[in-house]
Amino acid sequence: MTPVPAAARTADRGPTDHPPTRLAEVVGHLMQRQQLERQILQGALAHAYWISGPARVGKTTLALALASELLQAESWPGGLGAHPDFWLDDQQESLGVDRVRGPEGELGPSLQHFLSLLAYASGPKVAVLANADRLTLPAANSLLRLLEEPPSESILILTTSRPDSEHLPGTLRSRCQQLGLGPVAAPLIATWLAAGGRPELECETAAAISEGRPGLARELASDPELASRTQGLLDSFLGCSNLGPAGWLELSRELAERGRERELAWAALRTWAAFLRTCCALAAGAEPPPGPPAFRAGGEGWARALGLPECLRRYDLAVEGLSRLAEGATARLVLDRLLLLTFGAFASQPAAPAGRVRL
Repeated sequence: MTPVPAAARTADRGPTDHPPTRLAEVVGHLMQRQQLERQILQGALAHAYWISGPARVGKTTLALALASELLQAESWPGGLGAHPDFWLDDQQESLGVDRVRGPEGELGPSLQHFLSLLAYASGPKVAVLANADRLTLPAANSLLRLLEEPPSESILILTTSRPDSEHLPGTLRSRCQQLGLGPVAAPLIATWLAAGGRPELECETAAAISEGRPGLARELASDPELASRTQGLLDSFLGCSNLGPAGWLELSRELAERGRERELAWAALRTWAAFLRTCCALAAGAEPPPGPPAFRAGGEGWARALGLPECLRRYDLAVEGLSRLAEGATARLVLDRLLLLTFGAFASQPAAPAGRVRL
């Protein structure tokens, strides 16, 4: 048997930095992991998997853990990235038809070429195509033909944050076994981050504002200014109770126009949504999720003043704002709407702390 050239690898980026070597090491997604573990034990793995979910929630991480476990890559010299029966494409640019069924190029063999060769080691060949919504329409059609007659002893894993992309025909999804990943609980993320030796406050703050996405939480926790920025953003929002419409719109302008590529707007909405989630838990008499002490200190006052229904209404507005940002809406318009409705549309408002921290 001829060794298969190592596939295109981008193991120096994102979730591939130090991917887990076993499914049990993946943070969260317990039901999906257990399903895959049962299929491995029963010899009932599908020939193709479709893993969808929010960005940086762990889709590629789960795919790499499955690949590593199937190929026993932990004991392979160089690990999964060096295994000859593993193919990976997780680039950022669009993925053309040549990468699916073309000749070998500078990124290694095409998917079809890789799957057509005999396995070098005993076991299956495993291919991971991350962010499958990068496929051009011709590439997606070529992939569909490949899935209609899948090569034996091979497993293809597709991941996507945009399952409804026009470049992903429904027939492509129907050829795969689907696994949907949702947000991971904040306590699990905080514990996972803390295992890496990070300070507790950074871990809990990052987990609280990560929207249940471990990849995003890890990025946030590496920011030395996370705690101070989160406190400043929270104080600015809480201070809105002392302001009128002109003040709310000025804060909106400040958040929308400062920061590279809307980063401050994103951070503000994540912080506000996480704070309101704490308010809802406290108003319901439940233990709030992990977060900085300021979330609980301020949340107790809001929970008492507003009660659960009003806290929920404001939380829904924050979540809606995050969704609008993710869909590409203008940050200034999203923030204008959020602040005007949160502080102007409801009759009751909790008392605001004295002063306001400038961002």
